[in-house]
Amino acid sequence: MPQPASRPQLPDARECAILLLLLIGSREGTTRVRLSEMTLKRLWLRHRLNDEFLEEVTEWLFRAGWALFFSKSTFAAVSVSAVTNWPRLSSKRVAGILEQVERGEFEFEEHMHLVSDPNDIDSDD
Repeated sequence: MPQPASRPQLPDARECAILLLLLIGSREGTTRVRLSEMTLKRLWLRHRLNDEFLEEVTEWLFRAGWALFFSKSTFAAVSVSAVTNWPRLSSKRVAGILEQVERGEFEFEEHMHLVSDPNDIDSDD
């Protein structure tokens, strides 16, 4: 008697985290990786990656010591242990600015270039 055709399995968020960790582990000593959305869709057998699903995968990865995030046009994963060695900043460095903000005296408009995309072409020119 022929075996019934198996139904395709869609891995859950925990299983997807495991698949990603296996992929990361295939490059020994890696502490950070860049991943296209297409790579994650193929790896996780998905046609789309919704926010709720990504949050759940991210939670499982965090338990394994990895942080997954979206960065403009690509995904990235970073080992949490690697991040602990990064330089640390304290808000004390901008205490004077924060005092001006609190008093309503800080001129945010003068610093808009900090949040502007230099590659964005302004159509009003």
